[in-house]
Amino acid sequence: MPRQQPTSQASRIQYRRPQASRSRRAPNTAGAARAGYPAQRTRGDWYALRRRRRRNRRLARLGVLAALACVAAAAVFFLLPSVQNLLTPKPEKPTAEVLVAAKAVAAPEESLPIVAIDPGHGGVDRGTEGPGFGEYEMTWRTANDLADLLEADGRFTPYLTITEEESQNPDTARIKPSERAQRAAAQGAQLLLSIHGNSDVSASTSGYECYAIPPGRANHEESLRFAHCLTQGFGALGQRLRGLDGVRYLYYGDNDEKLLYESDDTTVHDDPTFGVLEYAQCPAVLSEQCFLTNSADVDLLADEDGCQRAAQLYYEAICSWFNLEPNQ
Repeated sequence: MPRQQPTSQASRIQYRRPQASRSRRAPNTAGAARAGYPAQRTRGDWYALRRRRRRNRRLARLGVLAALACVAAAAVFFLLPSVQNLLTPKPEKPTAEVLVAAKAVAAPEESLPIVAIDPGHGGVDRGTEGPGFGEYEMTWRTANDLADLLEADGRFTPYLTITEEESQNPDTARIKPSERAQRAAAQGAQLLLSIHGNSDVSASTSGYECYAIPPGRANHEESLRFAHCLTQGFGALGQRLRGLDGVRYLYYGDNDEKLLYESDDTTVHDDPTFGVLEYAQCPAVLSEQCFLTNSADVDLLADEDGCQRAAQLYYEAICSWFNLEPNQ
């Protein structure tokens, strides 16, 4: 087979002629002649300038964001309480009764005068022996009856200088009269009454007597006035007042002997008196309620009914000393 001649066809591959490469544009140096600028800026200087501009823009944006954050924080700080007040429901206005009650609760209670009551003897110190009971029992019973009367009155604050344990437990150490007076002073007592029972070798000896703070000492005048309030009540009951008018002063001599003076003797002595009066820091009286060695005195002022009767007389005398009328 005869060989075919190739037909001439245009080639589909197009060849481009290489073009002459463009020359790079020369850097612009038009402004090189201005004062303060270098004659020609290098590529490194140009990149450094771009970095500085970018950094300055970032710093500017951060400054703006910081300022906005401060403004937002200030707005929250000042506006949040107002928003809370709006959201919180307002309490109802208290009624007049509630306001009055609140004032009554807030008002401090008026302090009441403190009356110290000293039940004589107690503990290992039993005192005088009566018919079936001791002096410590009589004084404790009378003191508690008096405290009940003062509490029921509502105008006084009674204070017992010793506890029931110190009074009724025979194994308890004796509480000295000076310590009793100091306890009363620590409580701020305005008046002190020490209750005792009397005794004598003769069963016929009877009557009432009390001892005030002696002349020349602090609180003497008010103690004497309280003593007269006591003798007035016991005298009105029919009890015989011993001595001049039932009020006496007692001192202890150099050998601890008792030196007795009547109420009209205003001589000032340096000898000590009863411990509870010696150390008292308020008007004070030691009362010898009755003779436990006399059956008539015991029936009148020492048994259970007698202690209540004596407590009533003490209560009335205390009211009189404070210039108050006793409650009936």
